[in-house]
Amino acid sequence: MDRRTGIEVLDRDQCLELLAAADFGRIGLDEGGHPLILPINYAMDGDDVVFRTAEGTKLDAARQPACFEIDEHDSTARTGWSVVVRGRLEEVTHSDRDLFERVADLAKPWAEGEKPHVLRLVAESIQGRRIS
Repeated sequence: MDRRTGIEVLDRDQCLELLAAADFGRIGLDEGGHPLILPINYAMDGDDVVFRTAEGTKLDAARQPACFEIDEHDSTARTGWSVVVRGRLEEVTHSDRDLFERVADLAKPWAEGEKPHVLRLVAESIQGRRIS
């Protein structure tokens, strides 16, 4: 823990444990030159974040840099943690049938409606912090 800031930097394994234990976070995208943050439910495939989506903003962001964040906090105790994954979004297509079926089964959408596309945030960096 950094005594000056009171913040503990989490190692990669701690970050991956927190990512694996959760199923809801926020994806950060570029929409026409403006930042956009959207809530998503997700699953992990190794170090990568996978989720299902319909046509629209998230699918349009495929092959672009993106980030993903999860967190938890207790306002009363003034404690919490966050994990940020940075990388590039890619669409998982049916051409890689084994991969598509594996990750499509992992990522079950909460919202009703058609979500036929699977996106994967290929992790280039994973960082986390904790305040306790």
